[in-house]
Amino acid sequence: MEGVTAHLKETICKKVSPTDDEWQAFIQNWEPFTFPKNHILTDFEETEEYFYFVHEGVIRAYFEKGAEEFNIGFSYQGEFSGVYDSFVHRKPAGYCLETLSPTSGLRINYEHLTALYDEYKIFERWGRLFNEMILTGFDTFLKSLLADSAEERFNRLMKHSPHVFQLIPQKHLASYLGMTPETFSRMRKKSMS
Repeated sequence: MEGVTAHLKETICKKVSPTDDEWQAFIQNWEPFTFPKNHILTDFEETEEYFYFVHEGVIRAYFEKGAEEFNIGFSYQGEFSGVYDSFVHRKPAGYCLETLSPTSGLRINYEHLTALYDEYKIFERWGRLFNEMILTGFDTFLKSLLADSAEERFNRLMKHSPHVFQLIPQKHLASYLGMTPETFSRMRKKSMS
């Protein structure tokens, strides 16, 4: 537990610097979790109860249309996860969270996190900075998905997140980039030559 708690603190302190008392109030509201590979954390139409910090493993977010799955994001070591719109607005989830490998970390429920935001300005600030990071990242991703070629999207992922090629199955990365697994495979082979 101590290692995962230190990992969370290191991640939080990249954005804000809580006092020892503030940190103790914050960390006491988080609980550990461990799930096996292919575990559904949040299913379609469930209301997201938790905001997750991933210490080890990989979580994917996806939705379905017909028989096809569309990956919309991944969370791995040192990142946060959850069906965020469901969590914030207390409404049924429009997409699903699933572990792609054995995954562990810490999680906090909605009531505890919002109470921390209300009581501690520093954690409300952290929440704002986190939201800014997510929104600007989503903006970049959306622009790329709409305007860039498949090769440009592949190359951007290869440049900015090369480690994901070792963590995430090829079919899920292809879906995330909006291309077929065959196109993804061709580009990967080309990038290795």
